[in-house]
Amino acid sequence: MTRTIFVDFAQGYIKKAYDLVLENQMLVLDEMQDGACIKTLSKILEGNFKMNDYELIHALGHGVGLEVHEEPIISSKNERCLKKGMVVTNEPGIYLPGMYGIRIEDTVLITDNGCEVLTKSTKDYCIIS
Repeated sequence: MTRTIFVDFAQGYIKKAYDLVLENQMLVLDEMQDGACIKTLSKILEGNFKMNDYELIHALGHGVGLEVHEEPIISSKNERCLKKGMVVTNEPGIYLPGMYGIRIEDTVLITDNGCEVLTKSTKDYCIIS
């Protein structure tokens, strides 16, 4: 699980990027289910980022098991489908070196008709001082 934390305040343009990441993370969650094409999931997000002048610079997610990153890699290069019982991450992010980075990551269990989000932390703006 990963969440983005703001210090003191969240500037408007960063909130806009955060909202884009969150919107797409939720969109992918809605599509994650047994039989969902991994490439399609990633392409949807990549297209939405590109329309907003951002780029997904890493995989959308990966399998969870004994290693840190396991198959299946959730990216537009993977033709496989999600299968019931898989535990995977959904972790879109926007990174602008020297400026800011945003990632919202959940761990999910793939089910017959969707997915169960295993991480229960809020995705609201978190601002600390």
